[in-house]
Amino acid sequence: MFSSNANPNQIDAITTTEGPLLIIAGPGSGKTFTLVERIVYLITKKNTPPESLFVATFTDKAAQELITRISTRLVEIGSRFNLNEMYIGTFHSICLRILEENREFTRLKRNFTMMDQFDQNYFLFQRLNEYLEIPNIEAVIGQRYIGYWRRAQNLLKWLNTVSEEALEVTDLLAAEHESIRVLGECYDLYQKQLEEANALDFSTIQYEALNLLRNNPEILQSLQEKISYFMVDEYQDTNTIQELILMLLAGKHPNLCVVGDDDQGLYRFRGAT
Repeated sequence: MFSSNANPNQIDAITTTEGPLLIIAGPGSGKTFTLVERIVYLITKKNTPPESLFVATFTDKAAQELITRISTRLVEIGSRFNLNEMYIGTFHSICLRILEENREFTRLKRNFTMMDQFDQNYFLFQRLNEYLEIPNIEAVIGQRYIGYWRRAQNLLKWLNTVSEEALEVTDLLAAEHESIRVLGECYDLYQKQLEEANALDFSTIQYEALNLLRNNPEILQSLQEKISYFMVDEYQDTNTIQELILMLLAGKHPNLCVVGDDDQGLYRFRGAT
């Protein structure tokens, strides 16, 4: 069941549910409408349970709009469905949910701290002296005449790049270039500091989720068996680690629908490709 307002191309996108699907959707093409109708179609025609749906987008606002519009459509057609059981939200919020559901398999303890970018910058600022003991640290954070806060900002940028690109610390430490080896030492130290503080930052949410899935085959298998349909909005804004997580989860059910328009990429500065 889908809206009679759907045009032929939208109907194709709504009803093509099995296997991989790429939808190119420019501004004003009814992308959100189509995504909502596709979810409603999976619920009503495919009898898909809520925990079998994974729907990711890139902002809290967009995720909330999706949830509101799906709820409204389900009420219109008289369908009862618990959206709280769906894996729906931003990539970060979905990864955080997976971590919280499996916290005993992570480094996280109860009541862990979630840091925003300012918190993360201050966290590094407070601990900068530990990084200054690393030989040739200037290659990563800048020369000593730069203020501590600015050097902490520089360090934050490089640490987040390692997380978002899912780079292996062992590879960094074995790199030919000294500056990359220094970055590896910085990241290794940062992970130890996060563990001591029982803290997570925005970028390491995904890094921890990826490690959880890679290091615990039984958790990965459970999620692969549970989630049958994947949909990602604004796919042009995904980065390396998000794609790695997505491909791992979709391994047994490659019913992966991605929606986007390369001309609308907003996050290339953050590694989106």
